[in-house]
This record gives sequence, C-alpha cells and structure tokens, in this order.
Amino acid sequence: MAWYTIYSEAYAINETIDTSLFGRRASSGADATIYLWFGAVVLVFIVIGVVYNWLNNKKLLQVDQRYMQKKEAARHKGVDFSDDTSRRIEMLSKMVKMDPEKVLYNNKMFEGAVEKLRRKSPDDPMLLKIPELREDLGFTFFNRRAPFINTRMLQSGQKLRVAVNFKGKSHSYVSTIINTNEEEFCVKPPLVKGKAINLSKFKTFDFSVFRKNDGEYQFTCQLKNQISTPANALVMIHVNKIKKLLTRENDRYKLHFKRQFFLSDSNANRSCQGVVMDISIGGLRFLVKEIPEGVEIGINVFFKLEEANIKQEIKAEVVKITSEKGKNYIHLRYQDMSELNRLYLQKFVASKDPVKLK
Repeated sequence: MAWYTIYSEAYAINETIDTSLFGRRASSGADATIYLWFGAVVLVFIVIGVVYNWLNNKKLLQVDQRYMQKKEAARHKGVDFSDDTSRRIEMLSKMVKMDPEKVLYNNKMFEGAVEKLRRKSPDDPMLLKIPELREDLGFTFFNRRAPFINTRMLQSGQKLRVAVNFKGKSHSYVSTIINTNEEEFCVKPPLVKGKAINLSKFKTFDFSVFRKNDGEYQFTCQLKNQISTPANALVMIHVNKIKKLLTRENDRYKLHFKRQFFLSDSNANRSCQGVVMDISIGGLRFLVKEIPEGVEIGINVFFKLEEANIKQEIKAEVVKITSEKGKNYIHLRYQDMSELNRLYLQKFVASKDPVKLK
C-alpha cells in the first residue's frame, strides 16, 4: 500500500501543476492583444517624432536659405556683411535659439537675442564682440531706421545733454560719451576752472539726445561711480527704458531778442537788423521793418547765437517770407547744424522757460 500512497500523492501534485499551467495558457491570448496595442501606440509616437523632426529641419533649412538670400541681396545693395559678421550672427542665434534672419535685419530682435545671451551666460566671450557687431549691422543711434530702444546703441564721441536735480531745480550741461560697453557707459563731468566737479553724491542723471530727422529722446540712468583715472568720468549703468518726446523740429517757442543777420557771411556788408519772434530746434522767425534787397526764398543767411554757447556762425536758409498786418517776417531753417550745437540750442531755449506756440 505504500507504493500506492506515494503514487497517489505524486499524481495529486501533478494534477495541481497541470491545472495552473492551463490557467496561464487561457490568459495568453489577452496578453498578446495588449502587447499589440502597446506596440502600435509606440510606433505611432515614433512616426510622429520622425515627422515632426523632418518638418522642423525643413523649416530651419528654409530659414537658412532665406537668410542667405537676404544676405546676398544686401550685398548687391551695397550693405555688405562680412563673413565674420555673418558667422557671429549665426552663432548668436543658435545660442539663444532664434531665427538668424530676424536677428540680422531687425534691431529689436538683435537686442532681444543679446539680452537672452546676457542672462543665460553673462561671462560668454561673445558679449565682447556685440558692440562691434551692432555697429557692423547699423543698429546704432545715428541710424534712424533702427528704433532707439536702449542706451547700448549710443557710441563713443557722441554728444548729449546731462541734467541733475539739485535743490528742486534742474541743472544741465552738454557732455560727451567717452567710452561704452555692454554693461556701462562713461560721460565727461562738468568742469569749473578746468577741474571736474564731483557729482558722486547724486544717484540718478537725466539725459537728452536728439536724432536728426527723427526727434528728441530722454532717459534716466543710475550712477555707478565717478572715476578720475584713466580719465575723469561719470560711469552710468545702461537702461532699456527710452522715452521719445513729442517735441518736433518745428515745435515753436515764443522768444523775443534782437539779432543781426548777414546775407552771406559776417565779413560782408549786407546785413539787416531783426527781432526774433519765435524759435524752434529746426529754425526761427524774425521780424524786420522791411524786407532787405536781395532777400528771397532759397538764399542763405548767417547769424550768431553766442548766448547759447554756439561759437560758430549759424547757417540758415530762407524758406518763407510773409507779411501780416503791415509787419514783415522772414522764416529760416537751420542748415548743417551739428549735434553739439543743436544740444546747446535746446539748452538755451529751455533756460528761457519759453511759451510753446500752437
């Protein structure tokens, strides 16, 4: 009976094992269906990824082609970008993941790319090349096609008016930018008897610059410090907040003062005495008892305005001659006025606290 007992137990064990195996085999069909669906979903995602990557590469290729076409077109127009400039634009665009075509032809996009790089990698060597690159692309203050959007567009040697508030009153002077980089710019402080005035106690300064055939801009900068070597200078921190004034060249202000006007130059005998009635950044109108012989529209006249610290004679063109209620007026438009003299003129007009004419 022992052998029977052993056989029965072994049979029972075999029956148990076989039953469990049959259970797993019964579920294998459902498992296969799940695997097939999972594989299909993975395949769909792979196909989507491949298509997206292909479309993205195609778009980048089209952008590069348009970039090269516009670059070539610019060369034909005489706006020749060097290969070095092009490489830097491509490098800058790739570093900040922007369209090189837009960075090349739009100074707002260019400055945006530079700002992204500055935040991402403030010590990147590329930033040292930005001032030169900005100048190569024409994204500087004197190019009126480029919107003036930050003070990094200013250039060394440029004139501007500087004002500081002291005891509730604004005091201004005309200064020069000594140096500029991507972090700061330096301007000359005012001088008294040949010595620079210490302005380090002031925290902020107001600046005014004028762009020909465009208008006047103002901005406020914080003073970083005042240095005495290698040159005495006020070190200002760059700003992106620029305000364009509504004042235009033909905005006139009421001012009365006598002036001698010469019909050719101050060495000539032909001249006339007049009274300036109103003045603007672009010209002035003066009153005469009678229109002098030889004065007609289109001729040039010369006069001095030493009160405005303008040392050279001002050249102006007669643009209009009018008579109102028996009074004769000659209207002048300044010719070839330098930025420095224009700033002096602005300061002179502002100092008289004039009434703006409608």
